[in-house]
Amino acid sequence: MSSAVDERLVRLLGGPELGWLRQRIRSGMEAGRLPSSVTLRSPTAAQRSAVAGLLGRKIPVGQALTVRLADVEAVLRNTGLGLDLAAALVKLGGPVPDRLAERLAASADREAPYLAVSEPAAAVPWAAEWLELVRRSRVLARLPDADTRSRALASALEVAVFVTAAAGAPVTGRNELAARLCGDAHALDDGAVRAALVLRAMAVVSGVPVPLSAGERRALWERFGVVPDTVSSTCLTLGLRPLGTSPLSVRLSAATEAGDPVHVTAWDLARCELDVLPGVVVLVCENPRVLEAVAQRCGGLVAVLCTSGMPSLVTTALLHRLAASGATLRYHGDFDWPGIAMANRLVATVGCQPWLMSVADYLGAVRADGPPLDGPAVAPCWDPALGAAMAASGVAVHEEAVLDGVLAGLGCD
Repeated sequence: MSSAVDERLVRLLGGPELGWLRQRIRSGMEAGRLPSSVTLRSPTAAQRSAVAGLLGRKIPVGQALTVRLADVEAVLRNTGLGLDLAAALVKLGGPVPDRLAERLAASADREAPYLAVSEPAAAVPWAAEWLELVRRSRVLARLPDADTRSRALASALEVAVFVTAAAGAPVTGRNELAARLCGDAHALDDGAVRAALVLRAMAVVSGVPVPLSAGERRALWERFGVVPDTVSSTCLTLGLRPLGTSPLSVRLSAATEAGDPVHVTAWDLARCELDVLPGVVVLVCENPRVLEAVAQRCGGLVAVLCTSGMPSLVTTALLHRLAASGATLRYHGDFDWPGIAMANRLVATVGCQPWLMSVADYLGAVRADGPPLDGPAVAPCWDPALGAAMAASGVAVHEEAVLDGVLAGLGCD
């Protein structure tokens, strides 16, 4: 188009006083909802004059200024410029984005990963809840495009199905699992999108909240037999005298003679048998200070295993080994609701016998100025009266507070 024609278009529709008109029409075009007319509520005299010049008629004073788009189209046709209104606005202001099309494309882009996994997900009972959780989390938005998101979601589904179906299988290293199923040894590292997706699946299957801290994430992986490695997670022990001559048995026996605590790893358990004489009594305690005090008072004469809070995968595995070889496991922990919940779990899973954890033991140790009980109450499976007494007092008794009694009961006073 010649510069003369462009100048005619600018004179006709491009002046600053008609900027509001061009902007209103462009906004409607962008939204895909072009109005039949646009209105300016408080026009200036210059704006009213510009519209009068455009349409070729007088504009009444003292009222809102309304312009019918059909009238503007008619003016453009009569000028001989060969442009309709949309083309004229493009000439004057550049291409008009199609926001509706962009929103539809963005919606399709967001939906693409879920459509890509819809068929395999249909066969997985927990997948619908998991996918809804993923949608709400916007984890996939961290990836750059629909193809990458689709591949990540499909890969995470494969890993999650494998992991949640492998309960009771041998411990698996997380990097090994990632290399085998994802083709990338670091695909399931903390902070990776696929790791976040798989964690949400494991949370759904377990019926627990999505883990937030590093410790919670590790515990959830371990619940399904997956560990970052087989050497960093340990179980603190004292006084174990395993049978046989495996490297682990030799090391534990030597430490027992010296009265030294020993950390046992998943690496140790994977490489060595661990059997003890049937009937050997092992104290299972919650807090490392208890084991340390036993070592200080009795050396290695008393067998102790410390869970260090909620038992890790290696701790649970070691407890199962000891129980299977005939050891008697006696448990002592905190008189608080998490401690009671853990005791219930150890009673149910490895046959621990609560020791010095009766209602009489609690009432003999509780103090009015002790720490308050927090969280929901948990009924002790071995002594319902204990739970009632704890709820009535509302006070916790931590294991360290009754350490002298524990040591006396072990014969270490």
